[in-house]
Order: sequence, then C-alpha cells, then structure tokens
Amino acid sequence: MSGRVFLPSDADTVPLVNHWVVLHQVKAQGGDAVDSSRTDRFGVYQLRAPERDTAAVYLASVRYRGIAYFSVPVHAIGITTDTASTLFVYDTSSVEPLVTTAQRQIVVRAPESNGTRSVLELIVLRNQGTLTRITNDTAHPVWQSAIPPGAVNLQAGDSDISAAAVYRRGDSVAVLAPVEPGEKRIVFSYLLPPATSRVSFPIDQAVGRLQVLIEDTTAIVEEGPVAYLGVEAVERLRLANFEGLTVPMGSTVVFRLSNPGFAMTELAPFVVVVAALALFGGLWWWWRRRAPVAAVLGDDPDVLAGQIALLDDAIEARAASATDAEQAAYAKRRAELKAQLVAALARRGPQS
Repeated sequence: MSGRVFLPSDADTVPLVNHWVVLHQVKAQGGDAVDSSRTDRFGVYQLRAPERDTAAVYLASVRYRGIAYFSVPVHAIGITTDTASTLFVYDTSSVEPLVTTAQRQIVVRAPESNGTRSVLELIVLRNQGTLTRITNDTAHPVWQSAIPPGAVNLQAGDSDISAAAVYRRGDSVAVLAPVEPGEKRIVFSYLLPPATSRVSFPIDQAVGRLQVLIEDTTAIVEEGPVAYLGVEAVERLRLANFEGLTVPMGSTVVFRLSNPGFAMTELAPFVVVVAALALFGGLWWWWRRRAPVAAVLGDDPDVLAGQIALLDDAIEARAASATDAEQAAYAKRRAELKAQLVAALARRGPQS
C-alpha cells in the first residue's frame, strides 16, 4: 500500500514530512501492525505486508498531535498492484470549529408489554472546518444534543465514533471523541416511559435534515416544522414517515400517538379505587332496595362500617399523591361516618 499524507490548513495544504505511517492487517480475530515507514519530503509512504491474507483487510494509519487518522480499508482479494491511499491529518482545537448536526434520523417503536417505547437515533455530525475538534473534559463535550425529557436507559452503539465516547449529560447525549473535518455517524437508543401518548423532541441546535419514523400509522404532528410523507415499509414494519429540512434551533417537534395502553402494574392503584367505588355503588343499590325502615343511611351500622372501610381503602391507594385538602376532607368525612356508626350501634342495642 502506498500513498501520501497531507496537512490541510486555511492557507494551504502541505505534505506531512518525516512522519510514521503504519500498515494494519485486520481479521475477525483481531488486528496487528505488519509494517511501518516514514513519509518522505513529498509526504509519500510505502508499506508492504509480509504476506497476502485474503481473509484480512488492510488499512494505513498516521498519528498527528495525539489523534490517529485511518485510510479507507481495502481487501486483499483481487488486488494485483499497490493500492494508493491519501491520508489527511489536521491541527486540533478545543474551541472551534462548531460541530453541527447534518442529519438526525429517529425511529420510534410501538410500545412493549410494559408500556415503554424504544427509540433509535442515527445522527450525522459535520465538521466543516480545517481543525479537528477535541476536548478532554466531559463538562465541555465536542458535541451534544437534547433528547426527550424523561428518556431512560440511553445506550450507544459502535459506529464512526466508539460507543465509549458517547454518554448521557443531563437531558442530552454528548460526544467526547475527536471529530475531524468531514462527517461522522453516531448511533444510540433509549426508552420512553410507559403510557406515552405524546412524544416531544426538543431541537436545541439546527438540523440539516430531520426524519422521524414512528411505528404508529395514526401518529400526527402536533407541533414543529416537519411534514407527513406517508407510510414507509421497513422490514415488515409499517412506519409513519415525517421529515423536515433545515430545522431551526429552538424548535420543538411534538407527535400525538395512538393510545399505547397501560402496563397492569401501572394500573394497580386505579384498580383499587375503581373496585372500591364499584363496591360502594353495590352497597348503595342494596341499601336503596332494603325495607322502608332504612330511611336514612345512619340507620344501618353495617353500611356505615362498609363506607368507612371503602373510604380507608380509597385514601390508602392514593397515599403518595393525596393532597393536604384531600387528606383533610377524608379525615372530616371519616369522623362523621364514625359518629353515625356509634349512634346507630347504640340504637340497635345488644344483639342476641
């Protein structure tokens, strides 16, 4: 493999002289450096593997200012002459240029059995300058972008940037790895909480092209500069397709989804309350059907005791969310029922 190494700048592009270039042989089991040489005064390098391995791919690398730059991988099969590969290296900066979002593709899946929805994002980062943007500080990432509030379990996948260099920072996803001039892709996923009927994507920086695919063909746009393009079929999935071009910073894109349903564990407190109300309704019907002597509720101690039990069950089911006013109303009503129960028992007298 042979080629040249250049150092671009705003003023000119010059050969990189007297720098080591390494030839890597990479197979499924791993990779090794198999040759190295220095560039000449024209930036030219020449590398040779000791033997041709048709199960391997080969690529050249050069390190400049602490950053490694790699050539496009080539396969040994079918190569009969030297392969020329031009490498570019760059000076670095921790303050410029701005790394922008060229594309953002979002896939929102249908709800799982527990009500959560998984979201996959592929983002194309663009560095349009002549410096590699770097940082060593997680508080000042090379790039970051907001994700939906309440999203959990963010996981990065390997792409053009190592998953280890993609991390969560508050309600944003951030990149710590160097981003050289050109484009880089990152992939990550997260979960939206159960019972989400609306999903909101904050746009805290301009996006050249935004595409959102939702596994819900009834999804509609409530807010944001995106248009509905119809239904897209992807590997037996039917996805509502939305797209926006040159989406400005400060936008919010909101979608209304179909009713996702609830996990049964989410419904437990409501089931208790509904059951209590149903039981109370049954008791009320039973009381209204009783003999005419039950002209007032206070006449029957059994019904009063049942009402107190229902009241206790209802407030216990909402113990964590009951307001002070609701707690006070509960205490007042319970005291009234208890007084009626004591009076009713006194009127009934001792039972044989």
